[in-house]
Amino acid sequence: ALLRPGDVLITRHDHAASNLFLPGFWPHAALYIGTPGERKALGVDLPPDILARWGEEISVLEADKEGVLFRRLQDTLAVDSLVVLRPRCELDVIAQAITRVCRHEGKGYNFDFDFFRGDRLVCTEVVYRAYEGLGEMHFQLSEHAGRPALSAEDIIDLALEGRLFEAVALFGVAGCRESLLTEGGKLRACLLRSYRSG
Repeated sequence: ALLRPGDVLITRHDHAASNLFLPGFWPHAALYIGTPGERKALGVDLPPDILARWGEEISVLEADKEGVLFRRLQDTLAVDSLVVLRPRCELDVIAQAITRVCRHEGKGYNFDFDFFRGDRLVCTEVVYRAYEGLGEMHFQLSEHAGRPALSAEDIIDLALEGRLFEAVALFGVAGCRESLLTEGGKLRACLLRSYRSG
């Protein structure tokens, strides 16, 4: 399968109004938590109240203007461009990350982009709160709009630097506009060109 639980989905909607105020070409991140079968194989059980509210088809956790919520994969992947980043960590770390981040479901969206406020989350904060401090996973926050934060492109940078994540798939940018690219060297080059000039 192309996706594995714990993968980070970095996405772009070309005509989204949020592109005007979110930094970079790649503005959004979501976390693939897996299908029910994949979660069971990892030993991750979602609380019954979550399943009662959302149903079995959920496989992604993300934060958007509506708050922190679960989505079906096909809803999250209805985008113009996509990068799949795989965490470079053991399966037990991924299981811990998914288990702990699902507790944030139902929180509001953090319109202030304040990473030190745990009652509301931005999209990249879902990834940060899932993995930060587990195993070797540690994110260095950088300043964005005057605040320490983690942008979607910061996460891509980690993958391109060979730290914490690995880019495993790319779609919707020059070099792979019509088909999914999964080849290492070409994927890396196309991904780099998609958001860094020069």
